[in-house]
Amino acid sequence: MTSLTAVFLAAYLVAVLAIGFAWRRRAGRDEASYFAADRSLTTFWGFVGLASLTTGGSTTIALATFVYTHGLAGIWLDLAGALGLLLLGLLLAGRIRREGAITLPEIIGKYYGGGARRAAAILVLASEITWFALLVSATQVVLTSVFSVAAVPAIVGATAVFVAYTGLGGHFAVVRTDLLQYGLMVVGILGVALVTALSAAGGLRGLPADAWAFPTSATLGRGDVLALLVLVGLPHLVGSDITLKLLSCRDERTARRAAILAAVSKVLFGLAVAAVALAARKALPPLDGSRVLPEAILAFAPPALAALVVVSLVATMQTSADTVLLSAAAVTVRDLAPRARDPRRAIRAARLLAPAYGALGLLLALALDRRVVDVLKLGYSIFAAGLILPVLIALLPGRLIPPPAGAIAAMAAGGGVAAAGRFFPAITWGADPVLAGTAVNFALLLLSLLLPRPPRREDGGREAAA
Repeated sequence: MTSLTAVFLAAYLVAVLAIGFAWRRRAGRDEASYFAADRSLTTFWGFVGLASLTTGGSTTIALATFVYTHGLAGIWLDLAGALGLLLLGLLLAGRIRREGAITLPEIIGKYYGGGARRAAAILVLASEITWFALLVSATQVVLTSVFSVAAVPAIVGATAVFVAYTGLGGHFAVVRTDLLQYGLMVVGILGVALVTALSAAGGLRGLPADAWAFPTSATLGRGDVLALLVLVGLPHLVGSDITLKLLSCRDERTARRAAILAAVSKVLFGLAVAAVALAARKALPPLDGSRVLPEAILAFAPPALAALVVVSLVATMQTSADTVLLSAAAVTVRDLAPRARDPRRAIRAARLLAPAYGALGLLLALALDRRVVDVLKLGYSIFAAGLILPVLIALLPGRLIPPPAGAIAAMAAGGGVAAAGRFFPAITWGADPVLAGTAVNFALLLLSLLLPRPPRREDGGREAAA
């Protein structure tokens, strides 16, 4: 089993690195090519990119942990994201694509000015590095469940591969590897993992009643579900890496269709992973919650098929990690760099930033002791509580735009409270940190609407087009 997995994994890694190398010249033409694939994504490529991106560690390793721990109610971790994607496709995807930007902070800068653009870029960067840490941690869980290697070498090796093909080929390479990775995900998770788990466990009948509790359970109450809808749902409605995919689509209609199809895909993968977790709860001895999915696969599937599923899980992490890295590099080059930057050096800088941010994400994963769910909550908290409300106010019809100072204060305070609350829960007075941070954000935005407004400046729009 171990040898076969190593062979499959090596073949897969060679394939994705070859794709990165093959697309390096096309990606290197200009920033639109490197970051947005020349805005060439059709409905098919947009769907594949969004569907693979939004599965990642949250709908695999973390979701299996949630369902194993909380029963069927734990699937809200996945359903919240699917609802966000559905609303994105129905309400905002076309609007976002119409902006013609490359990064989410560029859109924010158009409505709130250059200062808000840079503040948003800092929050996006912090979120992306944290999400990268989540994906590295989840990959380590998969690899160390199969191979007799220490955790640190496993995640260092995984990080090196994420970085290499993303830095080489930019979004052109990312979207082509998405197809390979999504294909592996369909075969490995929707096919092999689901079928073998249900077969080996004799179906899901016989589970205790608490395992089927929904929409809440004894360990996941209404407040927890609300927190998940904010924590996971809102970043899927307005997410920086998701926005990058939409802005890479050919037109508004393509972006809308891709988002709606990705929502359907996310539900299917969530149901499959939930079924595997429940089968493990029924048929296997008690497991370490963070390792439920890989341990269940190793227990239920024959060795050759288990090896294939393990590789599909690694592909699932990588197909999110590459876009996260690309988005982090984009906001640095376009939103945080000086206005007078040389565009010809932007791609070179982005290729150097990929390993730097990969290293930061790796260090964060090690600092958080590779606890997958904790890393997930930290990344989503920073983003959801810091950025979502100002973006929604700007993009939704009938908007009343707060002044730039109010938007900056709301983003900084909301994201800061949510992040600090993950480390020091007492400061949010018992409330979930993402709810507390979002409440602070909303209060400051509302207050800023009551303050006198300075004359409107138009430099934000010019910066957004830079």
